[in-house]
Amino acid sequence: MIKLLTPENGATVTQLSERHLEYIREPKNDPTERIDWLNLKNTGRDYSYPVPVRFAFSPAVSGELVLRGPDGERIIPAENGCAEANNLRIGETYTWFVRTDADASPAYTFRTDPQPPRLLYVDGITNVRDFGGFRTADGGRIRQGMIYRTSELDTHVTVTPDGMRTLTDELGVRCDLDLRGIKDEPRCPILDQSRVKWLNYPLAAYADCFTDEQLRLYGESFRILTDESLYPMICHCWGGIDRTGTWLYILGAMLGVSEDDLGLDYEFSSFSRWNRRSRRSDQFTEFLTGLCRFGGTMQEKGTGYMKAAGVSDAELEIIRRLLLEEGRA
Repeated sequence: MIKLLTPENGATVTQLSERHLEYIREPKNDPTERIDWLNLKNTGRDYSYPVPVRFAFSPAVSGELVLRGPDGERIIPAENGCAEANNLRIGETYTWFVRTDADASPAYTFRTDPQPPRLLYVDGITNVRDFGGFRTADGGRIRQGMIYRTSELDTHVTVTPDGMRTLTDELGVRCDLDLRGIKDEPRCPILDQSRVKWLNYPLAAYADCFTDEQLRLYGESFRILTDESLYPMICHCWGGIDRTGTWLYILGAMLGVSEDDLGLDYEFSSFSRWNRRSRRSDQFTEFLTGLCRFGGTMQEKGTGYMKAAGVSDAELEIIRRLLLEEGRA
């Protein structure tokens, strides 16, 4: 009879590495130098990938691992008593068992750690994670599986065919929100346009988002969030850090995510290959100072910016309804 070993029945597993968890416990956010976000430097180091959930069973035979959870059922090849799975949702319960032609195991359950961010593995690109999972001021949280932040899919990194399948088949992406295009920056649709709609808004980052032209473009890009048919979507610039980070910071503020969590999500891009970021840098401080004119609390600032960008109260309510869920333990 097949015996399941790990994860143990009832266990809690994390998809964050010890390096990630240490940063969450004690962020190392000393001020950094100014970033030229149109000319990123590749450090050659990349720690932005998740830790896969590793399964073990005995005897060390080969077969299929069946994994069931809130994102459906997966059939994963198992070899020599082992299998792996990436991109599980955080804070959720999963059931698994192993079957061969001759035998099947009993089912075990485990729970994924609810600590955000939810890191994702997409072959060929970097800095991929779910914007969902963060708690909000009213006790709710942002829905997982709605907005994924990524690096670009081409030019400086290139998504592979396997990565494309992860985006379109596993994650179900329907919209590619491309924030590149400043100063004739190259950009074009990469994913199958019969399945994924490509939308392009050439945004600027940090304090450059406060010009009249950028307010208009930010407003247009935020208003697409009222279209339920565009979810799930990916959002990216070059590195998925500066323009993407500015856009998501404002959106997350409007949704009620705390300043600490917004800063943590921004700084988690430091694990990618595009150098370190800090919420205490002059560049980011200038952005935060600029937001102050739109309100008092962080949520008021995000809401005020989006309204100044032309997003109506009715549109804000639709965005909240689509992206927020009630809190769960």
